[in-house]
Amino acid sequence: MEPLARQKLSDQIVDRVKWWLMAESMRPGDRLPQEKDLVELFGVSRGTMREAPKALEVQGLIQVSAGRSGGAVVARVPYETAANLLGNYFYFKDLKAEEIYAMRRQIEPEMAVSAVGHLTQEDLVTMQGLIDACDNPGDTPDARRMQRLNELEFHNVIARRSPNSLYSFNCRFLNLILAQQVTVKKMYLVQQQTIDRENRDAHVALLAAYRAGDAARVREAMTRHMGECSCHVADLEAVVEKRFFNAASRERLGSLKR
Repeated sequence: MEPLARQKLSDQIVDRVKWWLMAESMRPGDRLPQEKDLVELFGVSRGTMREAPKALEVQGLIQVSAGRSGGAVVARVPYETAANLLGNYFYFKDLKAEEIYAMRRQIEPEMAVSAVGHLTQEDLVTMQGLIDACDNPGDTPDARRMQRLNELEFHNVIARRSPNSLYSFNCRFLNLILAQQVTVKKMYLVQQQTIDRENRDAHVALLAAYRAGDAARVREAMTRHMGECSCHVADLEAVVEKRFFNAASRERLGSLKR
């Protein structure tokens, strides 16, 4: 077995600073000590210490400003930054719909229940607007693409209000992956009235359950919805892949004949 690579001193300091931020319960907006104080605190040279703020700023954990009143301040990492970085990891994984929904079936109902009582009146109005936007979207590829994205946004509205940050992040991230698949794999090109109808019925049921503050109805509706989506999206993915595979094969065959 090969020995583990020795971690660079600058990387060790970055990790130590992170732990220190947690131990000191530092929050977004809190100012870090001056460089000379950090050097003394962590017992390293100024050159090594200068690398830590640069790395932490790249990671989005702090913001550094120049000038006499400048310095390093703890930053709040936006969801978009974290999701995009994580998305890069999965970029070449070729995730299948069944893999995404295997996880979505597990956590989406629990996330949905956790959001009961946390949705605002504005959220409920937004959810109704998204349902309405998906009614009779028009028989064009762009209209169907927007319909699918609006259906996913309905779930994002709920996920943003979950008090469980892990449920919230993971559900929104799965929706981001699905949105990318809708666009990249052109899953909107195939019109599916059954999916349209079942998605609408599920969203109407969920909205009614949230308005009533009924956690049991929310769980039941979301569990049923995820099961239906899992079957339909996997079938749709297969139809689209077959359609484009056949089209590509015909195109290659035509070029050989020429």
